[in-house]
Amino acid sequence: MRLIPLALVLALGAQAAAAGCPQTDPVARDARTGPLFQELAESNEEDSGMQVASQIWSIWAEAPDAKAQGLLDFGMTRIQWGEFGEAEKALSRLITYCPDYPEGWNQRAFARFLMRDYDGAMSDLDRTLELEPRHFGALAGQGLTLLSQGDRERGIEALRRAVDVHPWINERHLLPPEEKT
Repeated sequence: MRLIPLALVLALGAQAAAAGCPQTDPVARDARTGPLFQELAESNEEDSGMQVASQIWSIWAEAPDAKAQGLLDFGMTRIQWGEFGEAEKALSRLITYCPDYPEGWNQRAFARFLMRDYDGAMSDLDRTLELEPRHFGALAGQGLTLLSQGDRERGIEALRRAVDVHPWINERHLLPPEEKT
């Protein structure tokens, strides 16, 4: 009699694993964002550069499935409402569900930054950049986090890397005057 419930538990566990987050194809994502990153790098005007950056953000904000999208949207809304703890919880659930989705990590880093959990934010930003090395938001986030921790040299270096990817990023204004675009 005990074997039947155990078999049922194992079967349900296998179903749950099979129903996990769909794997995202980084090559397909890069095929969509690559030309936009090129266009962003070549943009000569702030308005056009910011429009291209917005298109990249839109792609990053496309979660792998409806469940992940719901968690992302909920977390981002909670950030907007100043409910950073609730945002962190939702985004942690998203990361557990979709550990290879960069924007989940990036948004949780933002929530943690706003809660002044700088070590947690840096850890999440590092993971974001492992998954998406050109994530200019995560690069800028590293810069802001390091500056908030009093590490000006490394903070400015991270901001430089963000500007290398996105020349019009708002945080460029934090660079020394001789480096501003």
